[in-house]
Amino acid sequence: MAFLSLALSGCSQTNNQNTVLGTLEWDRVELVNEVSEPIIARPYTEGAKLKSGDVILKLDERRAQATLDQAIANRDLLAAKLQELENGPLPEDIEQARQTLIQSRSRLNLAQLEYTRIKKLHQQTLVSQDELDQALNEWQSAKAQLALNQANLDKLQTGTRKEQIEQAKQALLAADQQVKLHEINLQRHQIKAPSDGVLDSLPFQLGEQPNAGSVVAVMLFGKQPYARVHIPEELRASIRPGTSATVYIDGTEQVFSARVRSIQNSPDFTPYYALTEHERSRLSYLAKIDLQGSVENLPAGVPVSVTFDLTKPDTQEGS
Repeated sequence: MAFLSLALSGCSQTNNQNTVLGTLEWDRVELVNEVSEPIIARPYTEGAKLKSGDVILKLDERRAQATLDQAIANRDLLAAKLQELENGPLPEDIEQARQTLIQSRSRLNLAQLEYTRIKKLHQQTLVSQDELDQALNEWQSAKAQLALNQANLDKLQTGTRKEQIEQAKQALLAADQQVKLHEINLQRHQIKAPSDGVLDSLPFQLGEQPNAGSVVAVMLFGKQPYARVHIPEELRASIRPGTSATVYIDGTEQVFSARVRSIQNSPDFTPYYALTEHERSRLSYLAKIDLQGSVENLPAGVPVSVTFDLTKPDTQEGS
């Protein structure tokens, strides 16, 4: 008799014109890999309860680590160059340049005296034209070297120009941004739980190398599931967010009070204005129903029936 009573109760729920059918669902998130590298660690199995930040999968990061190390070395090199420019030349360098300039002046004096001597001898036809040309060339070379050494000393005594320092600062800033970019890329080699939840699916095994953009893990979120149903066209005008309902879950005797969380404005498939009045009655609108009570250890996909109480006034919309 108890079985017959329960069966009759189920029939009355289904035949109620305010009753719709659907399934129990969880809020779910598909986690996608952004790089294509082999999976080297898979610490959790499907069904595990995870905390926010738990590493679900770890991809081979050797290539990314090498690129990051290279970027860090380049940044450090540019930082050292900037420090050198900001410190300016060392006193020892200035003194060395000064001594080099003194030597250049002595060389120039000797070259000038030698050229004068060779020129007089050439006028007396005691030396050849080649010797005179060589002496002239050495004198001019000594003058050019003196000018070069004087310019080098002036540069060291003046110090680094502010434009050079600014260029070095900008180069260092660009290198630092490259390091940050490669650090982010390295972090992408770990697939982490975005928040607390249950690991529902792991489609790839250790050693596999999924393509970038593949769904590598699916997580279920929320304290409990919700009912996902399709509202027929004749009920759509009477149901809105906040409408009261009663949810019956197949396989459980507990009955849950519930409220409509959301309902789509557009029907599935064909738009209503393209159908006749008779055809419009076949349209349905996807809705999510929040259960008012504790629902534990029930998987997604369990069939449910939802009966709407259209005699009660709606609560605040969206609650």
